[in-house]
Amino acid sequence: MVEQPPRGRPSLKYELAGTGALRAGHGHAPGSTGPRVLVVDDDPDMTRLIGVALSKVGATSLAAYDALQGMVVAQKEQPSVIIVDLHMPAGGGLKLLEKLKASAKTAQIPVLVVTADTASELPRRAELLGARGFLRKPIDLTHLVEVVAPYLGVASPPDPPHAAV
Repeated sequence: MVEQPPRGRPSLKYELAGTGALRAGHGHAPGSTGPRVLVVDDDPDMTRLIGVALSKVGATSLAAYDALQGMVVAQKEQPSVIIVDLHMPAGGGLKLLEKLKASAKTAQIPVLVVTADTASELPRRAELLGARGFLRKPIDLTHLVEVVAPYLGVASPPDPPHAAV
């Protein structure tokens, strides 16, 4: 079972998404030499599914479960791409996006936003805050991999998964 961050105060532990392996602190994933993607979503199943999909193109995925934890992990790990859910604890995705773009350590990292929210103004708001892409849930994993792949230096994803989550 994957450890969940406590509701009141986020844990500084985070997960190698899709592996169930928890880690904390600095540095790269053991044995990881490829690109890394940080998935910030309060749904552990979503972070795992996205992590497994992105592993098909050689990416290592890190998971954070709220906006505050996402900011800490982004600054420590410097991932190639960050995928952010909008509705989650400790500030939400738009606030996290704003902070990521305001920080010198994370401003240049591409951020993609995912949400189940259907409000029509959200894609534009996310774009104005610096998001490079916007996807609505349920996410087609094949499409997600296609959108993320160019930021990882992968021209065409080999044999991507065919499922929506």
